[in-house]
Parts: sequence; C-alpha cells; structure tokens
Amino acid sequence: INMTIEEGRKHYFGNIKFLGNTVYSDQGLSRMLGISKGDVYNGVLLEQRIADKSKPDGDDITNLYQNNGYLFSNINAVETRTYNDTIDFEIRIIEGPIAYFNKISVVGNDKTNDRVIYRELRTKPGQKYSKEQLVRTIREIGQLGFFDPEAIEPIFKNVDAGAGTVDIEYKLV
Repeated sequence: INMTIEEGRKHYFGNIKFLGNTVYSDQGLSRMLGISKGDVYNGVLLEQRIADKSKPDGDDITNLYQNNGYLFSNINAVETRTYNDTIDFEIRIIEGPIAYFNKISVVGNDKTNDRVIYRELRTKPGQKYSKEQLVRTIREIGQLGFFDPEAIEPIFKNVDAGAGTVDIEYKLV
C-alpha cells in the first residue's frame, strides 16, 4: 500500500485569554496551562491542560478548581480567531458556587467494622469539596487490604448546585 500524505503547514497558538475567572488570576491560570503564544498548536495537550480525563489527580485547571471546592465549575477552550498559521483561544470559565460534602456513607462492607473504614475517610460532612481528598480517600480505603481497590467507587448523590452540597457514597467490593 502506498499512501500520499500532505502534512500541510504547522499552526501555532496565538493569544490565549481567560474569561469568567475571579478566583485565580490570568497569570496563575496561564502558568498552570503551560502554553504560550507561539508554541506549536497541539489540541490534545490543550485539552489535557484544561481537564486531563486520564488522571483523576492530574495537574490541570479543572482539578485546580475542583480541589478548592468548585465542583460545579465548567471550563472550555474556544477558538476565537484563525489567521495565517495562528489560532487565538478564549478559555471560558464558569466557576459556580463552592460545594460542601453533606452526607458521607459506605456500602458493601462485610469484612471489618465500619469505624475502621470511616477513620480512613478524608471527606467529612460540612467540609469544602475537594477532588484531591476524594481520590486520597479511595486510595487509603484500597490500602486497607479488605476491598478490591479497583472496584472502590464514589457515587455522587443529591448533587445540589443551589444549596452547594453533594452526598458521597463509597461503594466497596
């Protein structure tokens, strides 16, 4: 099989603006994004720096917000202008209200006393939501050795943006 490939011209990042951010400065978000004007365009890298779905505790902008209580935040990159070989972007941020853990429960435990599990929980009722603490809790429950670490699943229940609360149920196998 012979294939003819026309690569075309390289494209580059142009201006990157942040809209809707009040919690973090443009400079701080720009540092976190790690992409500068003039860098070779890479759409996959841009998506990973905004929300890296392959890593629950990745170093991206979505996790920055979610680790500080902004469960309801929404971040999108939008192309605003393309000229010659340069693409300008706006990173549109809807921060939403700060969320707090409401009810925390564990289901599926038939190996040990519930208090053994509850003392490992980093997520407490009334505490500000933190994705980092949720991931850490899953790891620490898995390290107990009583449950299948790959099957530990946090289930979000009664997610209420109006009240700013979320219930978490840890499902154990």
